[in-house]
Amino acid sequence: MKLEKILDKLGSLEKNSFIKIVDNIISKQPKNIKEIEKILSATDKGLKSVDNQNISKIFLLISDEFAECIHSEFQEASSQLDILIDIIIRDGNCIMRQDWFSRLYEKEIKNLKNGIKNLESELKEGKSELGDARIRDYKIYKSCLHTAYNNDIGNNRDAKISSDELSIILTLARQLELSQEEVKLINYSILPIKKFEIQEVINSLKNIGVIFYSKKDSTIYVADEMVRLLRKIREKEVANKFYRRTLKLLREPIINQIAKRHNINRKLSYSEKIEEILKEGISFSGLLTNDIYKEGTTLTEKKKTLNELCENSLNIKNLRGSTLEDKIFSLIEYFENVENDEKVGISLDGFERLLTELNITLPKFNNQIKNQFELQDENVLRADYLLDYNIKPRDLLDLIQKPDMVEFIKENGIKQRGDDILNILEHYKDTENLYLENYENVGYRNLNLLKRMVSPLKKANWELNSKN
Repeated sequence: MKLEKILDKLGSLEKNSFIKIVDNIISKQPKNIKEIEKILSATDKGLKSVDNQNISKIFLLISDEFAECIHSEFQEASSQLDILIDIIIRDGNCIMRQDWFSRLYEKEIKNLKNGIKNLESELKEGKSELGDARIRDYKIYKSCLHTAYNNDIGNNRDAKISSDELSIILTLARQLELSQEEVKLINYSILPIKKFEIQEVINSLKNIGVIFYSKKDSTIYVADEMVRLLRKIREKEVANKFYRRTLKLLREPIINQIAKRHNINRKLSYSEKIEEILKEGISFSGLLTNDIYKEGTTLTEKKKTLNELCENSLNIKNLRGSTLEDKIFSLIEYFENVENDEKVGISLDGFERLLTELNITLPKFNNQIKNQFELQDENVLRADYLLDYNIKPRDLLDLIQKPDMVEFIKENGIKQRGDDILNILEHYKDTENLYLENYENVGYRNLNLLKRMVSPLKKANWELNSKN
């Protein structure tokens, strides 16, 4: 859900912590202060009297400074901020009731403790498929973290990791190519881990401005804009739904290769291994730089493989960039633009019809989506509901297994030649409603929105004219 829409739903007290942080950042003259002052010049009463649309604009202008505030919170070793942020940035967790968040938090702590036990057992007994080199990487990182955390105790101070120490530790983790889950397991094998009261957790997140909490309906809201900012802080370059889309294009031997490198059980099914890779927090750029290639693959071969993946499988033509790093950056940028794009790709009526017919043909699909995105409601196949969670038609279709996809296409008279997902989206585009939904943009000459919709609207107009 967009920040503006969340602010519209909440009272002034529920927005207070966020507004205070924004106001404090503005008082320190951020880099975009001139643009901010233009917005604030319309009122003499300060930020609290600015409308929600303009508060959203201001937040985007201070996003870098806001990120720095959150970064500083990571120096508090007991904050569990990495655990909490990893929960709230998952696809589908941007709106949660308190009891649901409590369950997710308890589950995360429990899984973390079990993972620590397994890791310590592997390091102690040496019984692991990881290999000597990987175990050595774990031990190096663990030793450095132990020193950084405990050296204060020797100087009669509280144990903590300073900002300088943290930057070195993070650099070490990147150089050793550790996944975020591997880092968390090693971190919390040294740092004390305990389960806090859920209200204490909610208050801590609310006080640093990353969530809003409505006491009236006991619901947590995380704005789409905030999710993107938090994802960058956690160095997750793309949303899980785009990461999953990419992984599903890889053959199982490559998935097994990734699993072996990051201590993931290769006996799991193909889909389960993909989900475990996502949970591990493996760097997307690292995956496309090294993990998907056989040992000894040349740089030229890597660029060719990436080009083929983008052009033939992701339907991204002419991926920009001459180096491998540039091409990967272009792919990340492409996914960011898709996520930021507010258009659904098909009409809302078409989306509703797609969901209705998916539910009829694939009766288990509702529960699959509910479980995949950790949604709380029983009936989740509703267009407006899913769009509040920033879940679009393509995101759902990516989750359908091939046999189910074939069945759905045959049963609903969808074209069978070519790309299955593109054929389904085309079938449910509902061009008449797509045109009507943009009637206001045409009337008010909203050029920016119309530019983004130009291709579908041209086609819609052509089809309407051909019918007449």
